Formats: sequence, structure tokens, C-alpha cells
Amino acid sequence: MALNELIQREQDERVRALTHTPTFLVVAGSLPGLFVATSVVNGFAIGAVSAVSILAMAILARPLRAITGRFTYIPVTLMISATIAILLGFAVRVIDPLVHESLGIYIPLVAVNAMAMMFIASDGFAAAPAQKSSLGTALFAAVCACAALTFVGFFNGMLTTGEVFGLTMNELAATPIAIFGKPAGSLLLLAVVAVFVQSVEHAVAVSRTSKGGER
Repeated sequence: MALNELIQREQDERVRALTHTPTFLVVAGSLPGLFVATSVVNGFAIGAVSAVSILAMAILARPLRAITGRFTYIPVTLMISATIAILLGFAVRVIDPLVHESLGIYIPLVAVNAMAMMFIASDGFAAAPAQKSSLGTALFAAVCACAALTFVGFFNGMLTTGEVFGLTMNELAATPIAIFGKPAGSLLLLAVVAVFVQSVEHAVAVSRTSKGGER
């Protein structure tokens, strides 16, 4: 029995080590909007919606846990998360109806991601670079999700239509790369973002270790 408990504890520590990282936050925050991040405008729009949803639910996490019971917590949070996503969808529709039409059903789907981040915040989850603040961690995840989806949208648009900041590069437009602008291409671009964040995270860890050794 003790051996099973040790194995379970070791597995929990491995999962915790995986999820309590900036890389995990970037990937988890960006996934719901990958399919529609086909241009820089669409990428920024779905990224902004994701960011606002994540922040709103992270702020509401503990108050909701305090006023709801054990069996009503999930239904209430799901309803509030969906309401926030729908309101953000109306805002996007007012600002730019064409972008709203392009994003379609993926705006309400952001509610699922925001709800997941809310559970993380309510449990006091905190990861680098905001290791002492769950709200700071949610802010980091929101900013990174917006930046990552904008990045994915920019390169999807550039490699499929040749459009770069409103200008069309004829060479790229004449030879589009079929995989980009689709979910597979978006996942490849997100993997590039994850590798970059992971490399920065590793460099910071090595720097801290070397400074600690010098002391």
C-alpha cells in the first residue's frame, strides 16, 4: 500500500512539474483559437477574446467558490464563462462583423478554456514568472495566448495568401504552402512558439543555477 502511495505521489509531482510551467500555460491558452487564427486580424481577435475570458474567470474564481456549493460550482461557473464568451462575441460583432463571421463558433468555445483556467486559479495555481500569484499567472497566460494566436495568424496569412501587414507579397501569394491556414499548420506554428518559450525558460533556469553556484 505504501509503495502505491509513493508511485502515486511521484506521478502527481511529474504532472505538477509539467503543468506548472510557462510553456504549458502558453499552449493551453492558445489551443481553442488555433483553427480560426488564419490571419493576423483573426489571430489577434480570437487571442484578445481568449485573454479577456481567462482574466475574467481567474478574477471570479475564488468569489464563485465562496458563494456556490459543491454541486452548483461547475454549472454556475460554466454558465458565467459562457455568458462572458457570448458578450465578447457581441463586442467583436459590433467592432468588426466580418471578423465575427470568420471566428464563428470558436468564440463560445473560448469559454471552455477560460473555465479551465478558472479552476487553476481557484486552486491557487501559480507558475513562473508569477510564482507567488495565481492572478499574475492568469495574466501571463492571457497575454501569451493573445501573442501566440496573433503570431500563428500572421504566419498562416503570410504563407497562404502572401499578405504581410496589409500588403501582398506576390512571391508568397504565387506559391502558397497548403498545410498552413489549417489546423495542422497552426499546430506546427504553436509548437514553434512552445519551443521558443521552453528555450527561454531553460535559459532562465540555467542562469539562476549558475548564479547560485557562484555564491
